[in-house]
Amino acid sequence: MGNVRGQARSPLPRARLIEREAQLRVLEEAEQTAGTGDGRLVLVEGPAGIGKSAVLASVRDRRRRDGTAVLFARCSELESTYAFGVVRQLFETRLRATTPWLEGSAHSAAAVFDAPVEPAPGGVADDVSHSVLHGLYWLTVNVCAEQSVALVVDDAQWCDRPSLRFLAYLAGRLDGLTLVVVVGARTGERSEQAALLAELAREERAEVVALEPLSLAGVTDLLAVRLGVAPRADFAQACLRATGGNPLLLDELSRAMRADGISPDVAPVDVVADLGPRAVSRTVLLRLARLDAGAVALAQAVAVLGEAADLAVLRGMTGLSTAGVEQAARSLVHAQILRPQSPMGFVHPLLRDAVYQDLSPLELEARHGEAARLLHAAGRSAEEIAAHALLLPPGARSWIVDVLSESAATALSRGAPDVAVSYLRRALAEPATADREPGLVTRLGLAEALANEPQEATVHLAAAYEVSTDPEARARIAEVLARMLLFTRPPDEAVAVAQRARMQLPPHLADRRDALTALELYAVAFGATDDGRALAASAAVSGSDGLGARMLAAVRAWDLALTGGSAARCVEEARYALRDGVLLRHDPSFMTHIPAGVLALADDAGAVEVWSQALAEGHTHGSQMTISGVLLWQGWGRLQRGDLEDAEESLRRYRVATQRRGGDHEAGAAYGIGFLVRVLVARGKLAEARRLAGLTREWPAGSDGDLQQIRGIVEVLLADGRWSEALAVLDEVPQRRRPVVNPVWAPWGSLSARALGGLGRTEEALARAADEVAAARVWGAPTGLGAALRSLGVALDLAGSSEALPALEEATAVTEGSSARLEHAASLLAHGGLLRRSRQPTPARPLLERAAGLARACGAAPLADRAIQEFRAAGGQRLSRHATGVDALTPSERRVAALAASGRSNKAIAQELFVTTKTVEIHLSNTYRKLGVASRGDLAGLIVVDG
Repeated sequence: MGNVRGQARSPLPRARLIEREAQLRVLEEAEQTAGTGDGRLVLVEGPAGIGKSAVLASVRDRRRRDGTAVLFARCSELESTYAFGVVRQLFETRLRATTPWLEGSAHSAAAVFDAPVEPAPGGVADDVSHSVLHGLYWLTVNVCAEQSVALVVDDAQWCDRPSLRFLAYLAGRLDGLTLVVVVGARTGERSEQAALLAELAREERAEVVALEPLSLAGVTDLLAVRLGVAPRADFAQACLRATGGNPLLLDELSRAMRADGISPDVAPVDVVADLGPRAVSRTVLLRLARLDAGAVALAQAVAVLGEAADLAVLRGMTGLSTAGVEQAARSLVHAQILRPQSPMGFVHPLLRDAVYQDLSPLELEARHGEAARLLHAAGRSAEEIAAHALLLPPGARSWIVDVLSESAATALSRGAPDVAVSYLRRALAEPATADREPGLVTRLGLAEALANEPQEATVHLAAAYEVSTDPEARARIAEVLARMLLFTRPPDEAVAVAQRARMQLPPHLADRRDALTALELYAVAFGATDDGRALAASAAVSGSDGLGARMLAAVRAWDLALTGGSAARCVEEARYALRDGVLLRHDPSFMTHIPAGVLALADDAGAVEVWSQALAEGHTHGSQMTISGVLLWQGWGRLQRGDLEDAEESLRRYRVATQRRGGDHEAGAAYGIGFLVRVLVARGKLAEARRLAGLTREWPAGSDGDLQQIRGIVEVLLADGRWSEALAVLDEVPQRRRPVVNPVWAPWGSLSARALGGLGRTEEALARAADEVAAARVWGAPTGLGAALRSLGVALDLAGSSEALPALEEATAVTEGSSARLEHAASLLAHGGLLRRSRQPTPARPLLERAAGLARACGAAPLADRAIQEFRAAGGQRLSRHATGVDALTPSERRVAALAASGRSNKAIAQELFVTTKTVEIHLSNTYRKLGVASRGDLAGLIVVDG
């Protein structure tokens, strides 16, 4: 059979989507579910050309026909360096007409849209990424408040990382939103975005739609639609082999056959092999070759410039007049190489790849260089110019250094320090002139610190310190460097940096000297050599009252609190450190937690307020470090107060944040493990607690992180009844370098008493417990004293002493009304249990009943179960107060209820507490049930704001 050839060159008919019915149903169902307030994410995956864009286009078309909102963004390889470029595509056009979307908590996203929020005052440069992500989330909430919304992102394998981080952040907070997020991504390619895309796919509300190649029947169907004639079975099979069932390749194959007049019902099979499997590049370049030189030049210019090209730049790139550009564009649209819609771009990324890759490396370098120069001359944004500058070899061009430096500043203002790092590294490679290099090195070190690249950051910051000539700037660099070394290297290295910088400071910079001294002294908490006591005394009379003086006061308060001071004295010092909010405003990510920790050790309600303010500061001015630090220390504070459910949530979020940024090596991870193990033990999750306790890291002996890991390990061993092993670990503690005697932070006496009591060594248990009571009385806070007295009472009971009951009565009285609800529940249980065993069931029952209710409200299931067993053993039948009443509310429920009672709306509460509105609704629903009320109006008078 011979070929049938004709001259027809008309465009291919627009075909329906073939063999995509099941996938389209998944998308429709996700949209319907999202419309009810049950947000969904659908990730549409497949190799290049498989039809992802067509599937996503069907979502857009359907929603536009229905009149429902759809926000769309198409990613491109060239624009993958734009910080939040895809987010800007999604929201920017609508924001011009709907500025109220940026009200409230959404305001912190304003920097993304070139409306920068006020930067954090002074101090160390801060990473605004979390602030921006939180703001963008509330921006999305505000959009969804008006109607059901679809966010559609195509070619996400090229999405800029900050935008992709936002999608991942949003994906975990879809509950309660009338939102469907549809993301199309190419598989089979290695990219930096792959990990974040995989994270999207793992989200609870995500569904992955994998597009498969067309079957033989699908190939036959598509060819019949494209060519107007049904192919023979063997011809269709040949096309399937040549293209692998890829719809785009089949489209290009069909175009080639139409152009050559090949009819699939009569043509021989070997014509398919002649066209070959590289259908896209062959057919596109063949179609391009048939056009005039102007069309070829325009196609190449658009391939290099991307979709951001404007007429003036295109004229410069092609040498064509305005009319010539327009004529060339019409030719390319007719040839189905460029799409007819604005902005100008290729019909498919693979077509762009074919044109782009047909240019030689030298041609590409020349074209990108010309693009950068034209964009620079046209006054285009630094980011647009930098996208091309990054693809050029170094050339000592000062204007490129300017562009990259400005782009880095923009990236930092939008919360994308990793993007800023790439710009600054390239600026230094240009290379920068000698007078500009020190400043760029400093900025690079700070950006690397924010982007969690500690090794690189320490190198550049150390270099910046050496070349800087301004004393105050040198002190600031040294402070950042010392902080980084504290968390990532042996702490004595941080001490050496701080000491050297302090000694080189001129006399008038007394406050900077105090700041560096504070870092030296606090390094002891990280395990540094403890030889700085004289420095603390000399620094106390520096006369400064600035940030450095507050830092030094905070460190003195913590050191004294752990080594034998009284709560009253340490709280006074801590309050000075926090006075006027100086420390909180300038250093919410690190030093603020030290005096807040002192307040928490002393059961001072001010700690809760400090952490709430630090969290707000982190969200307002933005810092993943700040948010992460608050999650860690607020989690510990919640553990202290018996808010186990929220403590677990905070500490788990801290661990996730740490692992995501690769910071499991950080010193903070040791605290996180120790705190979370204790929470898990208290909640009865022993299997996970055992596993986590086994992940402990080797930190310097006696460091605070080391001690908290030891405490977690011991509590697991005690929960398992492994008395000898627990005692062996505890007996090693005094041999560690740093003596810590605070019974709240390190209750070695009561823990040892439990182990010794389990071993039947009653006299030794009594001695250890008595020592701890003495230390607790010196410290003077209810939590420590109550726990120590309870431990002593239990030991006295084991010894058969009549003094057991007075000790437990005092433990109950000391903790009554304090913030330590879980410790109060434990004291009530011990007290009531002793009464029950002493054959006094009547007074025992109310104590045990209260213990059960408090323990269950705190989330301490094992303690609640023991209290219930004792209550029943004491003759109790029904726990009347167990499931209802204010005592049954969790601390989170109490906070939400208090805010609701004050008149705040659910949305306002969610923004204030940095949770979703759905979370607020759940807490209020639980509160109404437990209190037996019908609405928020009934809460007044029942709920007292709990500090």
